Amino acid sequence: MFKQLSFFIAFCAVMAHATMNLPTQEEYDAELKAAGMSQSGIDGLHALAQKFVVQYPAVQANKEASDKFIADYTVESQNFVKSMTPEDQKIYAESLKKYGLI
Repeated sequence: MFKQLSFFIAFCAVMAHATMNLPTQEEYDAELKAAGMSQSGIDGLHALAQKFVVQYPAVQANKEASDKFIADYTVESQNFVKSMTPEDQKIYAESLKKYGLI
């Protein structure tokens, strides 16, 4: 469970560009593509990032609503990553390591 939570937190940090010198979404997409990730993998991660960026601010002030959003988003994110090809999963994990997020 801790590993899954860590993975989720890392994912959100990368995709929401919350801290550090993280790339823009476009730069990150280009990095993933250059590393060999499939377009469907890139598009799925991009869609998840956009969902978080757009929907989380609407619920963040309400603890119950934000907890529910995070729980649902975590499941959706984990399911997506699990559905990625092994190659895409490896590229994604390497990108998280590159930015010191896992």
